[in-house]
Parts: sequence; structure tokens; C-alpha cells
Amino acid sequence: MTKPSPDDQNYPMEAAVKQVNTALLGYSDKDWNYSRISLTLCLLEKLDSPYMLELEVLDLASKQGRTDLKTLSDEVKWGERHSSELSMLEVVSLRINRALLEITSDEHWRNKRPVVRIVRKETIVGQHVTHAIWYQINEVAGEDYDNR
Repeated sequence: MTKPSPDDQNYPMEAAVKQVNTALLGYSDKDWNYSRISLTLCLLEKLDSPYMLELEVLDLASKQGRTDLKTLSDEVKWGERHSSELSMLEVVSLRINRALLEITSDEHWRNKRPVVRIVRKETIVGQHVTHAIWYQINEVAGEDYDNR
């Protein structure tokens, strides 16, 4: 995996992914069901999925941002009840959003809350973007893992 350099226009994306991953470290392994999810960057041209993840930033100082946050919360609740109907990418994005909602405050993000969204890869191609946001799942050991 090639990471963007500070001179690359993808560098802000790398910084945002790093911030989200740092925040996700506060979510317990048990709440992840011992399958810890994090975001990663990969070369867009190497991504074989027709979809990818992106970070949308909600401006919670605005009425629209607060409305979007309420909608996100409702989406996460719906997704938890209907996870068997969702693709793995949808489940991953909902689980990351749920974790961020539960462990971070609006103040933590200075009212600029990141939200994980799914986008079609074709909408990004041609925008001088060389990297895509994807996910990584690491199985972790827990005291009760073997007793589930």
C-alpha cells in the first residue's frame, strides 16, 4: 500500500483516516465482538470493488448538520436490526459510525463530525484522487472469546 505524501492532494484524506482510527481505539474489543474494524487507504486503481468508503464531515453548527446527524443515528439503529439484509460494506460502515457515535462527542470533533459513507468508485475516478478509503478487520483475542 502506497501512502500519500504531504504534497499529494490525498494527504488530507490520510490525516482524516488517522483521526478516525485514533478515535476508534476507544471502542472496546468486546463492543467490536472481537473483530476490530479500522479504516485504511489503498490505491484506487488496485481496488476491485465497485464501491468504496468516504468520509463526509457533518457541520453540527448548522441545522442541516444536526438533521444529518439524527438521520445517521436512525440509519445505524435500522442497520443493527436489519444487518442480515445488508452487504458487508454496509455493515462495516454502520459499525464504524455506531462506534464513533458512542465513543466521541461533537466537542471531540469541534462540531465537524466525520461520517463513513459508501460511494460508487466510478464517481471518484477522474477527480485526480489516487487513493481510496477501505476497511481492515483484525480479529482480536478476548478473555471471553473462547466462551461465546
